[in-house]
Amino acid sequence: MPNTSLRPRRTQAERRASTRAALLDATIQSLIKHGYARLTTNDIVRRAGVTRGAQAHHFTSKADLMVQALDYLTEKLLSEAEKTISPLLQQGAESYELLLDWLWEIHRGPLFTAAMELWVAARTDAELRTHLHRFERELGANLYLLAARYLPTVAASERFTDSIGTALATMRGVAMLGFTANDDAVDHAWSIVRRELLRAGLPVASDMIPPR
Repeated sequence: MPNTSLRPRRTQAERRASTRAALLDATIQSLIKHGYARLTTNDIVRRAGVTRGAQAHHFTSKADLMVQALDYLTEKLLSEAEKTISPLLQQGAESYELLLDWLWEIHRGPLFTAAMELWVAARTDAELRTHLHRFERELGANLYLLAARYLPTVAASERFTDSIGTALATMRGVAMLGFTANDDAVDHAWSIVRRELLRAGLPVASDMIPPR
């Protein structure tokens, strides 16, 4: 009898996609551990478990790798949204509060740390800054589309775009406290900011703002 438990051989396209994903994951891990200034392609290749030739085949330079890592971060952000928001909405929930809480979870995770490294590096790297601007513009558009899909009432507000921009800028500031302060201090700061964002961001029912 043939051994039906054997996995089918991957296609060339699947192998390329797997190698690319491994390199991008390794890039994010290296950004978090070493920071942009100390990040090397040698470390990325080692973490990804691929050859330098494979890295050079997929990405022409360190800058190219960083730019594509930004897009990979976007995919991860939206994937997290699918996992987090969809189940809640299936239970009948829909609110600006839900969207804020999800965005804050992202800012408290490793993806924010990796993105912060690139934001800082972009100050003196014109090429990276240009692509980072594009990345942020596309991320904002994707967040709007996500809200329109899962939170249509929230997204329909004429103040939605400005409110999300304000919320994201505020979250960044609070999340950055985590680089010097302990988690309790950051959580306390967020509890205050969250309440104010809910009050000022969009018209919400008073019972959606829990007492503190």
